[in-house]
Amino acid sequence: MNSESLDRLIALDAAGFLITPGEDAAGFLKRVEAVREVSAAFEKELASGEKIKVFDIFEVSADCRIPPEITGEVAGITEKLYGFAVHHVPGFFLKKKIGWLWGGCLVGDPEANFAVFLLRDVFRKKRRFLNYCREELLAHELCHAVRHVMEEPALEEYFAYQTSDSPLRRYLGNCFISDKDALGFLLPVMLLPAAELVKALFLPWFPSWIFWILAVIYPLFLLCRNHFSRKLVIHAAENLRKAGVSRAEAVLFRCTLEEVGQFSTAKAEDIPGIIEEKSAGSLRWQVISARFCQPAEPAGAEGVENL
Repeated sequence: MNSESLDRLIALDAAGFLITPGEDAAGFLKRVEAVREVSAAFEKELASGEKIKVFDIFEVSADCRIPPEITGEVAGITEKLYGFAVHHVPGFFLKKKIGWLWGGCLVGDPEANFAVFLLRDVFRKKRRFLNYCREELLAHELCHAVRHVMEEPALEEYFAYQTSDSPLRRYLGNCFISDKDALGFLLPVMLLPAAELVKALFLPWFPSWIFWILAVIYPLFLLCRNHFSRKLVIHAAENLRKAGVSRAEAVLFRCTLEEVGQFSTAKAEDIPGIIEEKSAGSLRWQVISARFCQPAEPAGAEGVENL
């Protein structure tokens, strides 16, 4: 691959377009072009001044768009953490009441190559609502918008929650990685009062203790899984840094679970060879290596003047 083509792929990666495992340049550029065409059509419709119905659920218009100064702050967060700044996903303040505790979300359709951010209208003037922070909400959802193409859910919540300013959310964020986790956590707790009522009023022999066990076991399972997932990423990042990779988190954000595990168990001195081997057969790793794994060049006269 010539340097001009690689530079283009690097620029797209920095804009939040990740190359997926096994994807070639033609397929990647075709996918990016499809996203940009859909975005351009949406912007044209938005510029007409009419209200637009998104996914037949929400209505948005130009006057409720999230301003550039807010999205700029969010881009700074994701750039610092993971080396990307997204500008092609539009965001809007939603005046329609969704729920008392709702703060915001990302709504998207991967097949349509389109997604939008929706924030509670109170964030138009306030940075915080309940325990939500405006920039954190947007940065969190941006991580999902960018990394979902990897189809690797095991660590996606971990990376998204690292945008939080809360140590607790950063630690516990990867506990719930699917709807099944939420159901497994809540169902025994919700059934427990009913089980105790049945035992007290109708069936004294009813083994309600089973629900007590389930109410404890599944949260413990989630905590243990979260702990080992965190340790996997942390060890991988430490090994990458020992090998001279300064932006380890940005590299791991673009890795599969198998690759994170590989870096977690590898010796630091073996990692440069592993990355070189991966780059030889993978377009994705050529971009990762060029962006984050190359040794920094010493500043010349021009660099010194610009310090």
